Amino acid sequence: MIQNKNNVILQNKISTLIIVVATIFILFANMESNLIKTYAQEEVSPQSIQLTAKLVGNEYRWIGSNNSTNPTLNITSGGDNQITIKSIQGDPEEHELVISAVAAAAAGSGNDEEGEELVASDHIEDGSSTAVNFNTADMETNDYQSLEYYCEYHPDTMRGKVQIK
Repeated sequence: MIQNKNNVILQNKISTLIIVVATIFILFANMESNLIKTYAQEEVSPQSIQLTAKLVGNEYRWIGSNNSTNPTLNITSGGDNQITIKSIQGDPEEHELVISAVAAAAAGSGNDEEGEELVASDHIEDGSSTAVNFNTADMETNDYQSLEYYCEYHPDTMRGKVQIK
């Protein structure tokens, strides 16, 4: 009878241990699943690039978030890229960001025309800002020699390269 009672106690302990281990396993598996979902959301979130229109000396330039002048914009291939442009308070000049492509056939032809406009922002002035989304999946990258960006109103001094990664 005592041995029978000990067997029942042992079986109860083993059952309790199995239930605890199974519960921990289920909680861990659910937590890992949520981590995977969170990681996947971070991977598809848009890349954000910021440019500020600034008067440097007597010419306007785009200033990047790392304080570089007319920086190369690193665009993520096939993903959404948000480019925010802003104007400094009190700046009366208008600015508009344009991203254009130089066709492979036109490269080296000596033609100084602007390339094909792929995307353009709204204009900004006097402390305002706007954002534009750019996704390379919407274009045939093999058709273009290079991409560049510039200000519609100051194309000679506010100009830089776009690099697709």
